[in-house]
Amino acid sequence: MKKNDFGARCMRFLDAQPHMRKLGIRLISAEKSKVTLVLPVQSQLLTEGIDTYFHGGVLTTLVDAASSVSTLCALEQFELCPTLDLRIDHMRTPVQSESLFVSAECYRVTRSVLFTRASVFQDDPDRPVAYAIATFMRPEGGVTDSAFRAMIEGASDATTA
Repeated sequence: MKKNDFGARCMRFLDAQPHMRKLGIRLISAEKSKVTLVLPVQSQLLTEGIDTYFHGGVLTTLVDAASSVSTLCALEQFELCPTLDLRIDHMRTPVQSESLFVSAECYRVTRSVLFTRASVFQDDPDRPVAYAIATFMRPEGGVTDSAFRAMIEGASDATTA
């Protein structure tokens, strides 16, 4: 895969996920095995009267998305790799009035498992909101639907991939 194809593959994957589109999760950068995503400030996620709470499900979705997308940048060809395990260590309370960023890296790829780590932050990467580690399964024999793979890979005709 060409170096510049990582971003396109990641954006197609994020766009193919309705819940990621609904949350407005966007790609900031992508390179070999690494990505940065952002969850922008949105009125639908704000609780009126307080600015010190983000629902854990939103943070978990963001971390899972970034960790998953980092695996796309570690593999030569798209594989649908389900999350096996995800652990998040919350370091401080994020505020709703600032975007959430997450940098994730797929640091090890084996025949059956991919290993990732991530850091969530707002204004300063050196002051993380949370750290996370996750593992993703590589199904034996590959169970990725060929049309879905073609869409993520950017094939012009999904029936030929």
